[in-house]
Amino acid sequence: MSLIAPALARSLWLGLSLCLPLWIGMPVARAETSALWQEDAQRLRVGLKLFPACLGALESLDDVLAQNDSLRVLVVYEGSDAPARQAVSSLETIDRIRGHPLRASILSARELDQGSGGLAAGIFIASVGLDPRRLRTWSERYRILVFSPFAGAVEEGAVAGIYVADRILPHINIAQARRAHIRFKPFFLQVARQYQDD
Repeated sequence: MSLIAPALARSLWLGLSLCLPLWIGMPVARAETSALWQEDAQRLRVGLKLFPACLGALESLDDVLAQNDSLRVLVVYEGSDAPARQAVSSLETIDRIRGHPLRASILSARELDQGSGGLAAGIFIASVGLDPRRLRTWSERYRILVFSPFAGAVEEGAVAGIYVADRILPHINIAQARRAHIRFKPFFLQVARQYQDD
């Protein structure tokens, strides 16, 4: 019995010494990645590069200009607003789209549900896992481009997003674009990956 106790104590001590740094480090690691996982953060960055091209390919872009002749974009989030703030910072570096200055602002998903969006040229989704019904509702209610860079979002109801395979392409949900009365220029549709859900 005296031999078992030291062996058990050593095993317990070894287990604690291996797990304790992980446990202590968990809040820090979680705080650093609380907004997005690495793959989602990468998709967000790529999406921010493709989103202006999607906006520029809209046939009715001039119909959604704000009073100062600018294109207003809503960056929508749920939960942490850190990715939304990152997205706005990135979009603010874009000078013009088809001659119009771009203005980005942050809006929570709840505020958009309540109709607080106002006139906008597009919605950029900055949070993973939003209910697909919301994506469809927003695009149809506001007749607006809803762009989400996250995996599966186009299939679930976003009008546009990104398609990742051997190369990265814009991904368009043709049926949802039709339901939202959104039309893209033909040259853009020729290079985009099209998803048909009907």
